[in-house]
Amino acid sequence: MSSLPARVTRRVGRLRDQFEESVQQRVATVRAREQSHTTQADSGNLAFGHGYLVRAPGVPRPPEVAGWRTRTISGFVYHARARITASPVSTGGAVVLVGRAVDVDTGNVSPQRLTDELSELAAQSTQALIRRAAYLGGSWTLFRHSPDGSCTVLTDALASQRVWHSPDARTIGSYAALVPDSTALPTNSLLHVTGTGEVTVRRFYPWPDTDPPGQGAPTTDLAAAYAEFRKRVVAHTRLLSDLGRPGLPLTTAPASRAVLAAYLPHRRDGGYTFTSFATESARKGQDQANELFEASRVSHELGIAHRVVRAVVPPWGDSFSVAYRRTFPQGTSLASAFARHTLPRDTVELHAAGADVVDLRSWEQLGQDYLEGDLAHRVLLPFNDRRLLEIMLSLPAEQRTKGLLVNRLAAELDVA
Repeated sequence: MSSLPARVTRRVGRLRDQFEESVQQRVATVRAREQSHTTQADSGNLAFGHGYLVRAPGVPRPPEVAGWRTRTISGFVYHARARITASPVSTGGAVVLVGRAVDVDTGNVSPQRLTDELSELAAQSTQALIRRAAYLGGSWTLFRHSPDGSCTVLTDALASQRVWHSPDARTIGSYAALVPDSTALPTNSLLHVTGTGEVTVRRFYPWPDTDPPGQGAPTTDLAAAYAEFRKRVVAHTRLLSDLGRPGLPLTTAPASRAVLAAYLPHRRDGGYTFTSFATESARKGQDQANELFEASRVSHELGIAHRVVRAVVPPWGDSFSVAYRRTFPQGTSLASAFARHTLPRDTVELHAAGADVVDLRSWEQLGQDYLEGDLAHRVLLPFNDRRLLEIMLSLPAEQRTKGLLVNRLAAELDVA
């Protein structure tokens, strides 16, 4: 009889242990699910940053765009995280501007005013519309829906907001991952889809009535060319700086210093420079560290805040890592993109892409790794201006190759 309580106690103890273990497992499972849901929700908010998707009538909505702002225009369904601005055309159809365009010639940054102006030109002819839109700065994609059901699509000078289209062009989006089996629209080309579904991709630039950039008689007045170049890039940088908190990636490269020089005449409160730094790079030498210290020194001399962002690969299950893989399944710059993710969300990154254009080939084959920053904030390019690129290519080939205009602008920092 005396052993009964002991057996009962041991039995109760085992049951209690089993119960506690079960509860702990359940709690761990719930927490894992909650974390998974949080990760998926956060990654969903980050993935396809500033992206868009356009569906023709009858095309099913993909799950990736659930929760995006949506509009139906001329029968097409627009989903976008970027701005959508539309204007009807008096002769029928509509003009739709996705993204942020700026007019360097007039200083106009109003999306609605620009779209209204383009719709007036569209009433004259699609060619008039294309010729005018081609010289807008910013980052944008333009759709012209005609009354016959056809659609014409083009993008900015450097194709900084991509156009990926399905073979039948019934689905068009800013990221390949949004459009299965898609093809990217080449720079300086437009996409045209007829009302009966015929798809044409056509190179619309250089213009047939002018010499291709860099192939006509080169300018002989380098001083005048530089004055026009400087005025243009400073004006474009000023307009872009009004769209958010300016953040300028700064290295020892002349291109990044040229953008900084173009920014200085109209610096904004809260603006800053930043430099990515991989701490592991010290194992291979001091080059990255020296570049970081130099960027910090220049920023200090100019009285501009300088941020250091550490380039490191985030954990596999991290929200940003998941968002990156969803957006760029073949991407190879996760660490760099993650570093920029730590910058303020209202940042407008003024990236120097396009500064090294030396001929039409380098223009049209420009790399676009800068797009990966769009998961964290907005990336805009002061050199994404067709007129500016034409000025750069008007120089003799030797001067273009040496980067005469960009190097001269960079030298204006005068903080050596």
